[in-house]
Amino acid sequence: MRAEAVKEWLLDLVFPKSCLGCNAEGAFLCRSCRETLAFRAPQCPRCGRRNFDGVLCNRCQGKSDLRRFLAPFSYREPLARNLIHAYKYEGLSSLKVFFADAIVSFLELYAIRPRPESMLVPIPLHRFREQARGFNQAALLAEELGRRLDLGVRSPLYRRRMTEPQIDMPSYDKRRDNVARAFAVNDPALVRGRTVILVDDVATSGATLSEAARVLRRAGARSVWAIAIAKG
Repeated sequence: MRAEAVKEWLLDLVFPKSCLGCNAEGAFLCRSCRETLAFRAPQCPRCGRRNFDGVLCNRCQGKSDLRRFLAPFSYREPLARNLIHAYKYEGLSSLKVFFADAIVSFLELYAIRPRPESMLVPIPLHRFREQARGFNQAALLAEELGRRLDLGVRSPLYRRRMTEPQIDMPSYDKRRDNVARAFAVNDPALVRGRTVILVDDVATSGATLSEAARVLRRAGARSVWAIAIAKG
């Protein structure tokens, strides 16, 4: 049994499941609270203008290595924030199933279908941080999405150095500097000529995804998208 599964089993044993929205017993998200979670509209990944496909708008074409960004929820919504916090920090790894289902429903709503040759690439944690947490939440989500979308999951991207949590950075410039040169590609042949879809849990300013996209494009990726659970 994987470490995150053991942790969740022990939590279930000691603390019976209750809804993270209203505390009703029986599940981490009851039907009533689930129905309150609304999808956010897709936006240009650079300027934030609303559109129907999450692709760079005409004004931003050629100004970002991240061509498309998609996230069903807003991190400013308290319930979405609580669910993601429980997933990352409280051992509730089974929420990956709910998040993957939500992302797929969001893609279907806007008639977005990745090409079969696309690959999913989770944003990597530094190895020390992953060892401390016991899992990479983005990798678990990518595996679930891969099964639903029939896409391969690969890990050509790695962290060259530790970075501070982006949520602690007070400005976009600080977040950009925090992740500058933090990523590298270990196998350029794997991404060369391919569409890469980055997977992460939350995009705050987009600095992490933009830096990862920059590195992948310079390694030869044809196009880089990103999918997250929520946008900050």
